[in-house]
Amino acid sequence: MATTGAKGSKDSDTAQGDAQTINADIQQLREDIAQLTEHLRETGNRSMWRARKAAKESAEQFRGSAEEMQHDLTEAVQEKPLTALALAAGVGFLFAMIMRR
Repeated sequence: MATTGAKGSKDSDTAQGDAQTINADIQQLREDIAQLTEHLRETGNRSMWRARKAAKESAEQFRGSAEEMQHDLTEAVQEKPLTALALAAGVGFLFAMIMRR
C-alpha cells in the first residue's frame, strides 16, 4: 500500500507541475496576443494615415487641375466667343439628337 500512496503523490506532483506549465503557457499566449493586437492597431493607424495623406494630395492635385482647366476655358471663350458659342450649340444639338432616339 505504501507504494500506491507514493505513486499517487508523484502523480499529484506531476499533475500540479503540468497545471503550472499550462497556466504559464496560457499567460504567455495572452501576452503574445496583447502584443500582436497592439502591433496590428499601430499598423492599421499608419495605413489609415497614409491613405488619408494620399487622398488629400490627390484632391489637391485635382483641384489645381480643375482650376487650370477652368482658367484655360475662360481664356478660350474670351479670345474666341463666336467659336465657343458655335461649339456649345453643336454639342447641344448632338445631345438633343441622342436623347430623341
